[in-house]
Amino acid sequence: MPLVTDSSYNAPFWMQNAHFSTIYPSTLRRVAGITYTRERLELADGDFLDMDWSFAHQPHSSNPPLALLTHGYLGNSTRQYMLGAVRAFNEAGFDALAWNHRGLSGEANRLEKMTTHGSTDDLAEVVQYALAKGYTSISLVGFSKGGNLALKYAGEQGSQLSNAIQSVVAVSTPTDMPGSMAACRGTFYEWYFLRKLRKFLSTRKHLIDQQLYAQFDRYRSLDDFSNEYISPFFGWKDYAEATSALPYLPNIRVRSLLLNAQNDPILSPSCSPETLARQSDYLWLETPRLGGHCGFYEASKDGLYWVDRRIVNFVQQEPKL
Repeated sequence: MPLVTDSSYNAPFWMQNAHFSTIYPSTLRRVAGITYTRERLELADGDFLDMDWSFAHQPHSSNPPLALLTHGYLGNSTRQYMLGAVRAFNEAGFDALAWNHRGLSGEANRLEKMTTHGSTDDLAEVVQYALAKGYTSISLVGFSKGGNLALKYAGEQGSQLSNAIQSVVAVSTPTDMPGSMAACRGTFYEWYFLRKLRKFLSTRKHLIDQQLYAQFDRYRSLDDFSNEYISPFFGWKDYAEATSALPYLPNIRVRSLLLNAQNDPILSPSCSPETLARQSDYLWLETPRLGGHCGFYEASKDGLYWVDRRIVNFVQQEPKL
């Protein structure tokens, strides 16, 4: 306890393949009806984060709850999995705040520093901003890298986490970063992320030492970039070890759901720590047999998937500890 052994997700017969159930939603899913209002948050280090708001369709009170959403690796607030969750929360009476990691909002940032898998300092500033806006009921929701950030933040805070944070939900989350990076190594997904990373770094060329930037051409893997550029920048010995949420999960003291498909091609089995969940009073682990990575496809006219309803259901219905 709390281990969810009877997940209600059922993939259609043609969505059984792990790769197809990952790539199809990523490329062909369309969620309509979200128009963001953008706001810029000035950070303590002189940089900024762009945040996108979408407000409850029919607020149930003058102070609606807030879903604070964090996207995945090299994504942004307009990814379809983000829009699906935003729409589901808005329809349930929640305001939604989707923040963009540094340099991923469509505008280059001022500083070379980027938002890594472990950059809970960025998430903390967004949380503090939401608290300053007067929200008294906040749920942290993250996808993939964003889920790692949400869980790591909750674990770092432990019993000191603001009482306003009512729940955490992490979907398709690489809680064990060494395991996840090993699972991706040499695969199509590493090639895909490596291509996106090169494009992202090219938009920041003016912020990076030019001699160092020239070395990027010889990097052939995510490990190369992580351990030869990003880790030294932050003073880490190993990127994956430094950013993993896994060591912090036992310290979580808020009702949390980790939702990872068993056939997720980007995660290792160690990203779904069953023994820890069985022993925890706070961390629910749900591992549907199918679903892929940030997939969980479901046929629908509005583009909403099973995962969107599951997230909202966990936040709304399951009892607070």
